[in-house]
Amino acid sequence: MRPRDLTALEFDHVRNRVADFACSPAGKEACRTLAPSADRLVVERALAAAWQCFRLIEEHGEPPLREFADLRAALRSAAHDGAVLDGSTLVAVRTVLSVAHATRPFLKKHHAAYPLLAELADKLVPLPTLQASLVRALDDDGGVTDDASDELADVRRTQRQLRDKLTRRLDELLARPGLAELISDRYVTIRNNRFVVPIRTAMAGQFDGVVQDRSVSGETTFIEPLFAVELNNRLLIAAKEEEALVRRILADLTALVRTVHVELSQTFTTLVEIDALVARAHFAQRYHCTQPQLDDHELAIHQARHPLLLFGARTVVPIDLLLPSGKQILVITGPNTGGKTVALKTLGLMALMAQSGLLIPAAEGSRLPCFQAVYTDVGDEQSIERNLSTFSAHVANLTEILERREAPALVLLDEPGVGTDPDDGAALGIGMIRMLEAGGARVALSTHYAPIKVFALSHDTCATAAVEFDLDAMAPCYRLVYHSIGESQALPIARRLGLPASVLEIAEAARSEQAKTLATAVARLEEVRRRYEERLADVEEHVRAAAHAQQEAQHLLEELQAKRRQRWTEELAAARDFVRTVREQGRELLDAVQRGTADRRTLTRWVQQHEATIHEQAAAMAEQPAPSGPPRIGDLVEVSQNGLRGQLLSVEGERAWMQRGSLRFEVPVAQLRRVDSGPKVSVEVHVAAAPEGTAQEISLLGLRAREAVSALEDFLDRAARARYPSVRIIHGIGSGALRRAVEDYLSRSPYCEGFHAGAPAEGGAGVTVAELAGGR
Repeated sequence: MRPRDLTALEFDHVRNRVADFACSPAGKEACRTLAPSADRLVVERALAAAWQCFRLIEEHGEPPLREFADLRAALRSAAHDGAVLDGSTLVAVRTVLSVAHATRPFLKKHHAAYPLLAELADKLVPLPTLQASLVRALDDDGGVTDDASDELADVRRTQRQLRDKLTRRLDELLARPGLAELISDRYVTIRNNRFVVPIRTAMAGQFDGVVQDRSVSGETTFIEPLFAVELNNRLLIAAKEEEALVRRILADLTALVRTVHVELSQTFTTLVEIDALVARAHFAQRYHCTQPQLDDHELAIHQARHPLLLFGARTVVPIDLLLPSGKQILVITGPNTGGKTVALKTLGLMALMAQSGLLIPAAEGSRLPCFQAVYTDVGDEQSIERNLSTFSAHVANLTEILERREAPALVLLDEPGVGTDPDDGAALGIGMIRMLEAGGARVALSTHYAPIKVFALSHDTCATAAVEFDLDAMAPCYRLVYHSIGESQALPIARRLGLPASVLEIAEAARSEQAKTLATAVARLEEVRRRYEERLADVEEHVRAAAHAQQEAQHLLEELQAKRRQRWTEELAAARDFVRTVREQGRELLDAVQRGTADRRTLTRWVQQHEATIHEQAAAMAEQPAPSGPPRIGDLVEVSQNGLRGQLLSVEGERAWMQRGSLRFEVPVAQLRRVDSGPKVSVEVHVAAAPEGTAQEISLLGLRAREAVSALEDFLDRAARARYPSVRIIHGIGSGALRRAVEDYLSRSPYCEGFHAGAPAEGGAGVTVAELAGGR
């Protein structure tokens, strides 16, 4: 990848934003130096790791990462014999070990679901001996503690005793009444690392001791009393011993670091990699990114959003970037209002992000190839140093792109051929397209030139798209309309901006016949496209209705089969109970006959009695009692043959029509019987009014699925009491888990009559619109 292409697409802004989510300086640096790879296996692994990290955080919370220092320079120093790291650097080493110790089990805990994260965790080498030694020997500020060695503890104890003894005797000296005239102030201080007392300079000759310093004003002389000389000397010697012991302890700790230098370097490098990976996952969460799939044959990025527009917290219109299998060139046309260039840069950034292991701000299911290179010729360029005009600079850049010939490559051309005669520029653009196509590149370009538009319409490997433009609002809608050619709209825009009509009439007359013919053809194409989209929408609606009807029919069939199985089970159980009872009674009666306690006439009467009972039960099962009177329109009826129930709609001769749910059935009138629906109970429900100011939309962004469903349930209850006909539910795009949870709940909610994904004007795929039951 050429640095100039990364700069033209402003990839640095994306990397810097990712770096903002890292904990450590080294992790931030790793994010800022992310670079696209052309190795498909490397890219797939990086994307899979980012997606696993995204899912881990979403399902199990944040990993125990915290800020840690960059150890690379310190580890290089520690590798040399005789090197001694200072206390603060060794504390930084201890922090890295502590973070690694906490992170390793967190990533290993869910190794089955997130194997790539578990592999990273295995590279965090446990170093318990070094970690325990650093914990015992150093405080948080890098100072060596008394626990580091017994010898150091003894020396420091001696120092404390000497200091206490010295300060006590000096305080006693200052308290003597006879010295009040000599003493400048009653305090003990230190000069030249020795304890002294302040004496008036005028009286210094009357005080026995060693002068160590003098105040700035000269009025005070700091004198070390003679009795304090020996104690100060002993204290100074003890301080030197402490300093030597501290250095020796730091040297020993550095030697421990040196013995595990390789393992510690690996742990640090892996921890930086994890930090950068978690930063990529947090970036994906913040901007609702998903994992794209690599596909050599098709480029299909759905609902793509330009990252830099997202960073500015602006409303971003998602666009679809499509190059189906068999197509190599995407020609984007339309007014010169920025929409075309934004689309080109969005496509380029999606490719760079994906091949750098970054999840992309697009809908699930997006696919794109793994490119060997991404080339751009976007914007106006001049080279004063090389004495090149804008046109010449473009030609020089295009020449370099053609010379490289790396395939597959993605080439983005913004207005190729601009800056010279339109006919020559269009011819140059077509030549570039043909050469890049022959080299196996995929090309996306924007153009106003009519010859390039005609070429795109007549060339099999070209796909066309137009940036939708709202003439009333004088602004691009940014949505790409495929299979369409957009006009520059220069004259209509000029008319809306107030250019005199006389100028516009002359301009219209001056247009070439080719331009007028193309405009007429484009208008016809747009009309055909609109009719096609309307018919397609009707067909899709019928398909959805048919699928819904089929689903209801299947559900009804399963319900009928279940009821029939239940009735058979109940009847079979009753029959078995009856047979068992008859068998037991018959056996008892036969035993009685054999014993002579009953005669055969008793047995005959018992048999006749049970035969009558069997005939009665058979008749009852064959003919269920029906409510009196024939069924009337609107009655609940049942088909005797299969037990199907529904409302009677109409009767014509021997045929009748009944309805169950959204399905209608035609059945013979002879098989219908009216079903008593049971006593009618009137229930009056008084619904409490919703609180004032009840919102008509809810944002679930940042919530877990369970939290979101709970919040949605409360929100729908309030919205239903407010009798809203519909509400907007903002869940974002992200991984799709939150959207699926919302749709699953809405499909079961008694508040909801139906729901659909938001139209572009309603928020697009990141919003679901729910229709409420009983709304005004």
